[in-house]
Amino acid sequence: MHEIPWQAWGQAALAWVRGLPDAGLIAVLAAASLLGAFVLARIVRVLECWRVARCRRIGRAGERAAEALVAAAGYRVADRQVTRRFVVLVDGEPRVATVRADLLLQKHGRTFVAEIKSGWLVSDPLHAPTRRQLLEYEVAFGARGVLLVDVPRKAVRRVEFPLARGVEARPGRRGDGSGAAAAHASSSAAAAARWRA
Repeated sequence: MHEIPWQAWGQAALAWVRGLPDAGLIAVLAAASLLGAFVLARIVRVLECWRVARCRRIGRAGERAAEALVAAAGYRVADRQVTRRFVVLVDGEPRVATVRADLLLQKHGRTFVAEIKSGWLVSDPLHAPTRRQLLEYEVAFGARGVLLVDVPRKAVRRVEFPLARGVEARPGRRGDGSGAAAAHASSSAAAAARWRA
């Protein structure tokens, strides 16, 4: 039975390693460890680049789908990646924070702040991180509700936070918030001005 060449090579390498003095063996093991760490770092970097590129492709596809959805719902894109700065008091000291909304949309002469979500979980307005993000947009932009462009469900959803305007909402019979109390125009304007500080 003939030996496969790589088996002969492996046996020769093993014999060579066994013939090394202790110091030489340690040096070989150290070099092998360094080479392994280098190769592993390169693999991790390639995988990370692939993941980032994939996320960008998914994001671009989601943005294109979202713009088609808002156009079908009668909205016009006025701007993209819009930033807004607002003041946060930390121990009484004013600090400036920044938010970035995906889209500013217009319909019937009104402007709306919109956030695009492409995942099934994150496109749920009650998903905690999404809910907090939308609330921050409503406060920072002084908006009366924001739009959530739900790409997986192909929907443009309006999300409002009555408590941000000092109004307590009470769910209707269906439990869907349809019975929310409406704020008087003056009190909502005052609340918006307070939050825009």
